[in-house]
Amino acid sequence: MIYWLHIARQNDRTTLHKDRCPAVPTHNVTTDFWEGGWFEYPDKERALAAMEQSGTNDHRHCALCKP
Repeated sequence: MIYWLHIARQNDRTTLHKDRCPAVPTHNVTTDFWEGGWFEYPDKERALAAMEQSGTNDHRHCALCKP
């Protein structure tokens, strides 16, 4: 299963989503580490590690898909 991280630097928040979550955009999204964006990870362990290293203070799990 693929996991997505939504890093919102302006809100100082990172949110973890599953690949079929309705909150994940279906079109290609430009992402930039410094600005934030959507980042894809092949497994939950890598996604959680990236969440810890994202540089944001608020780490959340999506309320819709509950990863």
